Amino acid sequence: MRPPARIKWRHVGRLYEKLAPLLKASPIKMDSPERGRVLVLAPHIDDDVIGAGGSLRKHVLAGDAVKVVYFADCTEERIREAEEAADVMGFVDLEFLGYESKRLLENAEIPGKLSGIIDRYNPEFVYLPSLVDRHNDHLAVNHHLAALHKEGGYHFTVCACEVWTALVPNLLINITDTIEAKKEALSRYRSQLASNDWLDAAVSLNRYRGVTSGAGTYAEGFMRYSAHEYYDIWKAVYGR
Repeated sequence: MRPPARIKWRHVGRLYEKLAPLLKASPIKMDSPERGRVLVLAPHIDDDVIGAGGSLRKHVLAGDAVKVVYFADCTEERIREAEEAADVMGFVDLEFLGYESKRLLENAEIPGKLSGIIDRYNPEFVYLPSLVDRHNDHLAVNHHLAALHKEGGYHFTVCACEVWTALVPNLLINITDTIEAKKEALSRYRSQLASNDWLDAAVSLNRYRGVTSGAGTYAEGFMRYSAHEYYDIWKAVYGR
C-alpha cells in the first residue's frame, strides 16, 4: 500500500491511540542528550536547527560525530546559509542531496541513497522531523525510513523533533546553555526568515517546553524510540 502524501486527522487519531499506553509516565528530562554517533535527516535546509539545534549543539560540544543530510531545495543561496549555520553549530559533515521539494515521496532514487548513507555512517541516533510533522517532505522522509527499516531492521534510536507540528514528547532536553547558538544559527537562514519568523517560532516553542516541563528555561521536545518502536508507531498510523 502506498503511504499517504499528506497527514489526515485519522492519522493523528491513530497516533494517540498507539501512544496512549506509553504516555502514562512523565517525559524524561535531561540536561544533555545521550552520547553517540548522530545522523540528522533534514528534509530542508533549516529543519535540523529549528527542531533540534540546541540538542545537536550539545552533541557537538560533547565531542560526538554529527552528520547532517539535506534532501531538498539545495540552491546555492540555501547551501551558503547552511554552511554559515554549520559554522555556528560546529557541524563539519554536511551532505546536500539536491532533490526537488514536494517530490520526495515519489523519488525512486531516495531509498537507495538513504540506505547507503545509513549503512556507511552507522549512526547510533537519528534525528528527523516527526512522522506527523505537517509538511509533505517531512512525511516523505519518514515514509522512506520506515520502508528501509521494514526491509532490513535498524538498531539506532530515533529522536523525532518538532518543526511544523507540536508533539506529546517523551523526552525533553534542557537547551538553556545552547539557546544562543541556536538563535545565531537560525539567524543565518535569511531567505527563509524573509517570509516566516522561524527564529521566533522555534525559540518560543523551546521556551514553552521549558516552562511547562520544568526541564530548563528552554527545552526541546522529542519522540525518542528505538527504530523498531518508531516503525511500529508509523505502521499503526499509516499502515492500515
